[in-house]
Amino acid sequence: MSRAPLARPAPPPPPDLFPDFDEEPRPARRRRRTLTVLAYLLLAAAVVFLGRYLRDDGADRLVVPVVAARPSAAASPAPVKTTGTARPVGASGAFAYVTGFGQVLGGAGPIRRFHVAVEKPAAPLTPAAFAAVADRTLGDRRSWVAARRFRLQRVPQAARAEFTIYLASARTSERMCREGGLETGAYTSCRLPGKVIINDDRWEGSVRGYGAPLTTYRAYAINHEVGHQLGHGHELCPGKGRRAPVMMQQTFGLKGCVANAWPYP
Repeated sequence: MSRAPLARPAPPPPPDLFPDFDEEPRPARRRRRTLTVLAYLLLAAAVVFLGRYLRDDGADRLVVPVVAARPSAAASPAPVKTTGTARPVGASGAFAYVTGFGQVLGGAGPIRRFHVAVEKPAAPLTPAAFAAVADRTLGDRRSWVAARRFRLQRVPQAARAEFTIYLASARTSERMCREGGLETGAYTSCRLPGKVIINDDRWEGSVRGYGAPLTTYRAYAINHEVGHQLGHGHELCPGKGRRAPVMMQQTFGLKGCVANAWPYP
């Protein structure tokens, strides 16, 4: 009688390379996973915020003339935000012209006449106040009349004029400038042939870091754009600490110069 073959014994189990006493407790693993997820979420939010900030900062500085019909755009760096404040001008696209004749500004030369218009609906005192600032600025002994080659005078709409100074809302000024071939991003003022267009956001808020009172910036804006109408081009900062030329694009930054509103300071 033959014997049954002997069964081969089973091999011993492999050694446990990761014994239980080295394993992290389950509550600790859950906490670590939760913290990891939160860290990734915070990193993603930071990337989105940083990207949006960089896009906004760059957009503020884009002003690109697209035609050579002698239009010109005034420039500006980071704006002072005016969102939510009461606006002295409307955004209807229609304008109210200031009535009456202003004084003759300057002491010599032929008279060059201009209109003043403010976008409707405007606060009751805004048109007269804007016209008064325009008259005072252009009639100052440091303004363009100092050269004694011409005089200036504001006249009503019915009288013939060489150009019009408009105070327009940001969006209307953007549309008007674009129709003349300039992209302002609803941010800057501009000048087109016969049209000096002042952006009301800049008129009310100037630009951050300008380093001078709002009254100085307003005089600069008028003299700069009217300077283009009179045939003057842009200039650069002549050196750190020196007075900025009025035809320098001061609202893009002073580049080391000192703010200045006047062609003949």
